[in-house]
Amino acid sequence: MVKLIIGLLVLVIAVLLAVLLVQDDPGFVLIKYADFSLETSLAFGVVAVVAASLMVQLLFRILLAIWRLPASLARQSLNRRYEKSRKLLNIGLIDLAEGRFEQSEQNLVKLIEYAENPLLNYLAAARAAQQLGKYDQRDNYLKAAHDAKPEAEIAIGVTQAELQLASSQTERALATLTHLRTLVPKHDYVLKLLARVYFQIEEWALLCDLLPEVRKKKLFKEEQLQQMETKVFSGCLSAAAIKEGESLEKTWNKIPKNYQANATLILHYIRLLSQHRKDNRRSEQLLVKAIDQQWDNRLIACYGKLELEDSAAQLVTAEKWLQDYGSSDVLLLALGRICIRLKLWGKAQSYLEASIGVRPGTESCLELAR
Repeated sequence: MVKLIIGLLVLVIAVLLAVLLVQDDPGFVLIKYADFSLETSLAFGVVAVVAASLMVQLLFRILLAIWRLPASLARQSLNRRYEKSRKLLNIGLIDLAEGRFEQSEQNLVKLIEYAENPLLNYLAAARAAQQLGKYDQRDNYLKAAHDAKPEAEIAIGVTQAELQLASSQTERALATLTHLRTLVPKHDYVLKLLARVYFQIEEWALLCDLLPEVRKKKLFKEEQLQQMETKVFSGCLSAAAIKEGESLEKTWNKIPKNYQANATLILHYIRLLSQHRKDNRRSEQLLVKAIDQQWDNRLIACYGKLELEDSAAQLVTAEKWLQDYGSSDVLLLALGRICIRLKLWGKAQSYLEASIGVRPGTESCLELAR
């Protein structure tokens, strides 16, 4: 439209210039071909030439537009498909977030061949299929995502591992994460997922090797990490207890010093020791050292049940705690049990009655009844 207006302005200016030039001497223009001849004024001839030029240019543009019409229509149709594909991606993601998984899957894969980045469509469709329990279809989408963008192998692999974990396909998730670990050994999230898998399948030795790096990178909250480490070290001790020789002792010595003071681990270690040894002196050493460092009723209760050759020395140690820490129902119960083993019946009765006086408990009452 702008070009047409410019052309008309050029034509008007040409006419005005022609009129000004020939107002004194109009001149003439003669065109002759064979028997045909045309004579006109110079002004009209100039205007006619300019008009003819504009008409020829306009005709050329019309013909060119007609020639390009099929390609133009095809391009417009393609652009509409691209735009519709973008809208379907947005709608599909909203459906996925709102829990409309079936509609989400349909919208995400519709016109996916026209998607600007089909990787996003396939990954989101895999999550929708996962929610619908269509695990084979989920894997097909992940494979299609890899075919569409092989360089995004890490993103696809992480998504696949997440979905496999969510569907309790632990062994498959382990295979996926092990492969990813070889590709990106320093990838934090891959390490975190691998630690979760090892924890679920109770691969304590492998997880124990990962723990220093997991702690260094702070991949879990401190409380969660402590619970994980306690469980891992307990698992390593249990595995070592099955083996012959001094494997249990060596495993305990490899545990970090701060965890060797952990009451849960100490009690677990003592239970394992009692299954392999008749002599409880090692257990006594662990308990006395731990109780002197931190007061824990579970350790006190264990000490009271511990049967030692020198029960008299055991009684002295426990009575010293009574002086240092004061009366507690658990310590008084432990003292009562030690006195029973020493056949100090009156003293045992006094301690047990004192324990019940502090806080009546089933165990104290049973011991007193005996």
